[in-house]
Amino acid sequence: MKGQADQKKEATKTVKKVKTTNKSAPARLWVKAAFTGFRRSKVQQNENQALLKIQHVEDVASSRFYWGKRVAYIYKAHTLKSNTKFRTIWGRISRSHGSNGVVIAHFGKNLPPRAIGSTLRVFLYPNRA
Repeated sequence: MKGQADQKKEATKTVKKVKTTNKSAPARLWVKAAFTGFRRSKVQQNENQALLKIQHVEDVASSRFYWGKRVAYIYKAHTLKSNTKFRTIWGRISRSHGSNGVVIAHFGKNLPPRAIGSTLRVFLYPNRA
């Protein structure tokens, strides 16, 4: 029979060091939002005011964090421009709309109607704090 000292030596011999690497995906600095449509009334709509539903935002208090944050609508075109087929329309969240967490965003160029229902990126910077 082997003693405890012999068992400890065997246990330490069989343990192999595992190399760990810190190669992980970079932190995502944006939140998904859905473009639900333009701000409108019964008879007219304002194409310069887009309504966005931000993921996991359900009330006005939690939507206040996103006021002033930048928004990007990224789409793919057919022709190359600046060595890429992807284009971006940038905007900024201005305020809340209603009580369910929807926000109003203003864009440099108005969003196209085909973008309704698509996903936008709401960036977590600039930070107002």
